Amino acid sequence: MNKTITRDSQIVIVGAGVFGLSNALHLAQNGYKNITVFDRLDFTNNHYTFLEGADTASADLNKIFRARYENEKHYQDLAFEAFEIWQKWDREIELLPEHEAKKYTGLKLLDLCGMLTMDDILSKGSKESRENFEKEGFAPLVYDINNPKDVKRANVAGFGNKVKYGQDMKKKIPQIEGVLDTTSGMLYASRACQYAKYLCEQLGVRFVLGGDKGSFQDYIYKDQEQKQVGGIITKDGRRYLADLVVVNCGPWSTSIVPELDGINEATGGNIFIFKVPEHRKDLRVKYSAKNFPLIGWKTGHAREKEHMGGMMMFPMAEPEGYMKIIVRQTKYTNPIKTKDGKIISIPKTSNSSPPHNYLTKSIVSQAKEWLELFFPDLVEAGIHLESKALWYTDTINNDYIYDFVPGKEGLFVACGGSGHAFKMLPVLGQFLVDKIEGRENLYTQIFKWRYPKDFDKDVNGLKEKLDSKRRYDLQELSGPEDLKFQKKSFSSEIGLSNLQITSKL
Repeated sequence: MNKTITRDSQIVIVGAGVFGLSNALHLAQNGYKNITVFDRLDFTNNHYTFLEGADTASADLNKIFRARYENEKHYQDLAFEAFEIWQKWDREIELLPEHEAKKYTGLKLLDLCGMLTMDDILSKGSKESRENFEKEGFAPLVYDINNPKDVKRANVAGFGNKVKYGQDMKKKIPQIEGVLDTTSGMLYASRACQYAKYLCEQLGVRFVLGGDKGSFQDYIYKDQEQKQVGGIITKDGRRYLADLVVVNCGPWSTSIVPELDGINEATGGNIFIFKVPEHRKDLRVKYSAKNFPLIGWKTGHAREKEHMGGMMMFPMAEPEGYMKIIVRQTKYTNPIKTKDGKIISIPKTSNSSPPHNYLTKSIVSQAKEWLELFFPDLVEAGIHLESKALWYTDTINNDYIYDFVPGKEGLFVACGGSGHAFKMLPVLGQFLVDKIEGRENLYTQIFKWRYPKDFDKDVNGLKEKLDSKRRYDLQELSGPEDLKFQKKSFSSEIGLSNLQITSKL
């Protein structure tokens, strides 16, 4: 164990998203008694959802649960470890006290609706994922839409409707390859965060949320050289002494821990939501998680950069009735120069001044075209698209960062979700405990501090800075009119769209 940190030590956690919640929970479960979590957002009242004003990646309608990780079996193993806890939490929710049960009863945190991944090319990574699943005995839970035996198995297992979506899409683009993975599903993100917060509070974790009282202003230093961190100062001027400060502020982390510059970057995600009309009971049944899987279209790292690539669509979230689309193509940045001369990307969100929620015209156009081609019944039903700029945190190699900050005694950082951390909420915090208590393992090695010079490949473009073509201020942004669908007869337009998309595949 780190000799300066004991179970009686004062521990301050900055950030109450997925990383902060998991860290607080694991510390408390391991006997640490004095844990205080701060956040600028009042998650108690906005319920961890952007529908009520939250603007962090953790505060979402839903997230993907998947365990297929191509050649990174260590993430596959970690995801299945988290999976067991998600299922445990779902069982626990049924036994909650009545006042808490009202938030969760009858509503799962994890819905194993399956994920249908499609492309016109079966990638090397997809083949590696299947090989890993075969080694672990999970192959029977995966169904190939082009394999008659798999289609038959899916029908017998009750997944026939979900495989059929892939076959229907194949009628429009014959060369489609597709796989339904029934170990994947949808996590109800806002509920999951609320439940994790509830678990923390039951173990004595304190939360200071919202406004100046919950907002980080600066560190308290024990020395003039500012190398020994001894707590934080919040924007209301209050000082909180601590033996350990843990920063997990997602895309804002680099602005609080400048040492992350070059290995951790805020990038804008492209999110669309729309409500399935309440009077269309047929569509609400069709697109429910019971009948509709997660859809992934051209989602490989290289493929998602192509026209209409990187599309992901979620089943309807209940009881809200919203469906969500993610477009993973260009990851936009907002680079600014800090007072010490560094160039870092800072999120622009619905809570910024002025508010920012509009995406690029290109992304909006592609999302509409994709919906018109594959889901014309939703468009004909008169859905109204809303766009959301939801900011993620990419690391230089897509591995999380869990380590003490070099040259800063008493400061730890946990961030870098890189688009695949939410499902790990139940297990992430164990690596903070491991580091504090001096245990090294495969994951603490993978998640350790890294330096830009150690990487020849810059897969996410973190070295581009102001030279980046991904800067939001260089893009042509959409407006309210761009989100509207043009009235057309889809029976006559599908053929044309089919030809257009096929020529771009």
